[in-house]
Amino acid sequence: MGQPVVLPKFELPGDKPHWAIRAAWITGVLLVVSVVVLGAVISHHRNLETQADIARSEAIARVKAEADAKVAAIAAVAKAQREAELEAKVAARLAAQAIPATTVPSPSDGTDPTTLAPKSAKAGHNRRYHSSHGGRAMGTHPITTASKTGGRSAVKSVSNKPDAIDELLRKMDRTK
Repeated sequence: MGQPVVLPKFELPGDKPHWAIRAAWITGVLLVVSVVVLGAVISHHRNLETQADIARSEAIARVKAEADAKVAAIAAVAKAQREAELEAKVAARLAAQAIPATTVPSPSDGTDPTTLAPKSAKAGHNRRYHSSHGGRAMGTHPITTASKTGGRSAVKSVSNKPDAIDELLRKMDRTK
């Protein structure tokens, strides 16, 4: 045994896969990688669309809220102006119809100083202030006929014509 035995290298055809099989494996791996990449791209695109839709909805809501706030502010200012004008008109009318201090009847005259109307034996049945046809009171003092309408005090006029302020107050009460 002195000499080593050297065996020749044999290449068997079954050791390496056939070139067609290797090409199929490479194609399969590329297909799987491309499907994964395509799925990632589609997912990213959907995410961008969702974010854009949310941003658009928020922008629309923000613009709508700003517009509603502007409309509400304008309506509040207009309402405040109308109320101020009506209060000014009522105050002017009350000032114009104010009774001078010398004409205030004293309690010794038989009148009630809180209502400025003569006391009657029967409350509410004083014929002096009613019309002969059973209609509305005629000739009453404007202060005694003051009534509350919608939280605002309005004074009924002495004449039978409807008052412009009363009409405006009725219109405002109907719109509420």
